Amino acid sequence: MPHMFMDDLEILEINHKNKLYGWANKNGRALEFETLNEKLENGRRLFTVAAVLDGEKVGIGKAFNKKDASQIAAQEAVVKLGIINTDSPGDETGNHIPGK
Repeated sequence: MPHMFMDDLEILEINHKNKLYGWANKNGRALEFETLNEKLENGRRLFTVAAVLDGEKVGIGKAFNKKDASQIAAQEAVVKLGIINTDSPGDETGNHIPGK
């Protein structure tokens, strides 16, 4: 899994979690974020969070707080589902439908 840093996400000024929630809402899909694991690493708590769409894990993120781990999971899900932007029509797999 590629590593992403929150500084990189903040520079891009993209809130992947909001983008994913918006896409799920428009497409009638159930989205939730589930904490899979919490462990100590170098004296800090490391969280593993999954973006779960209709009961299926579509993205996983790890960070030292749940908010950042959720954003990373959402970013992975956005890429995996091929969500270009929340205004793009998508098919049931989340892929952009050309010509729409």
